[in-house]
Amino acid sequence: MMISDSIDVTELDLDALSETKLLIEGRLERLRSVVPSILDLSCRECALPASYGHTLEDKKVLFKLVREFGFHDLMVSNFFDFPNTDVQFVRYLASEKFDMDGMFSFVSEVSDTEDGKPITPNYSMNIILETGIPNITFDLFFNPSSLVEMGRSPEQVLRDVERSILFMREKLPAKSGGRGRIYVNIADFFDVFDEDESFLLRVIKLMEAMPIDGLLFEDTRGTHFHFQTYEIVKLLRRYVPSPRKILVHPHAGNGLEDATLIDAILGGADGTWAAFTPHAAQIGHGSSLMLITNLLRAGNPHLEEAYNLSKLMNTAKEMWKIHTHDEIESNQPVVGSRAYKYIDRAFEQGERPGDLPPEMVGVTPSWRMSPAWSPPYTIARRLEELGYPSSIVNDEKLLRTIRWVMSDMNLDGQHEKFEEPDEIVKVLAAAQKRVEEERLGAK
Repeated sequence: MMISDSIDVTELDLDALSETKLLIEGRLERLRSVVPSILDLSCRECALPASYGHTLEDKKVLFKLVREFGFHDLMVSNFFDFPNTDVQFVRYLASEKFDMDGMFSFVSEVSDTEDGKPITPNYSMNIILETGIPNITFDLFFNPSSLVEMGRSPEQVLRDVERSILFMREKLPAKSGGRGRIYVNIADFFDVFDEDESFLLRVIKLMEAMPIDGLLFEDTRGTHFHFQTYEIVKLLRRYVPSPRKILVHPHAGNGLEDATLIDAILGGADGTWAAFTPHAAQIGHGSSLMLITNLLRAGNPHLEEAYNLSKLMNTAKEMWKIHTHDEIESNQPVVGSRAYKYIDRAFEQGERPGDLPPEMVGVTPSWRMSPAWSPPYTIARRLEELGYPSSIVNDEKLLRTIRWVMSDMNLDGQHEKFEEPDEIVKVLAAAQKRVEEERLGAK
């Protein structure tokens, strides 16, 4: 008797399956119901790793793409101690009298403040107040050992940060719609978490008491696991109650950046501060493009209302050209040229759970041939989209022979890119010749 003939499904088996499905459904429901908060960094973050940098004209195009796709909140600038195109950009926005609702700038704290003495605003604060940017994100570092190396007292830094936040709260517009918000980013969160957890808790409790609207953090080196971010978000929620935002920013390093965004949402985060494309930091970050499309896979209905999804593909292409002066890498998920260029019908995406229909994101699916795999169905679809007649597309024997010819060429040590039309012409001719020779030989 075969083991397969005696397998019975018991109540315990069904209970175990039911428990698993309930856990999965609970997480999917969170992903379906969340309305993600996204602070877009496409005009800012992507310049950091770009070999060509960004010019003012680049920023103008990026700004237009961001707005047309549907992002409302966007980071437009970060100021250093040297002139950069961010200053040029925000002065352009101010001179052209753009509606600045939703615009943010990074800002640093004033150092060495003193009790009872007025704060002298630093360079970043002055530019923000000059140009009228109505929202800010304090970009702050708290790791005690790093502060000491820079000659700063951690205790003094806490006082500097408190006074700087209160100063800018007075100077910014009153909170209303897209104006008057203050976010705080703990830029070295994981370093402080690992080195001095007590000091980190003091920082978090200080933020709890400050008149801010959101707490942000990042994984600078992109070396931490997604479940660490999940648990940290749960911890932060104790001190950052809604409607204050928790936004995360995982850099690429270990390949978990997009999974980290999902785990952050599951842990209770509101969303991310990220660029639309993955270009950021050292080698990238968890992008809003991937967050949006992954939430769509979960069945989230809010994204179609919030964003112009039909422009997703074109937005990605145009931004990629600006950031890299090149095309999107072919194997990039969702927007790469091969993402929806199928080599087998098993990979087609449509209406099944977890699928992201290509039409939803402005992509027309297609087919490509590969010598090590392409089944007749794939070959037929590729020939069909190239305009070959039904007498060829529906000839099963010919399709199998095409597959045979491609494989034989590899066996002979030849490399050809069989997805190219010119190569397909040659392979088809060789297959037709082989079929005809077989027919004549059979007589």
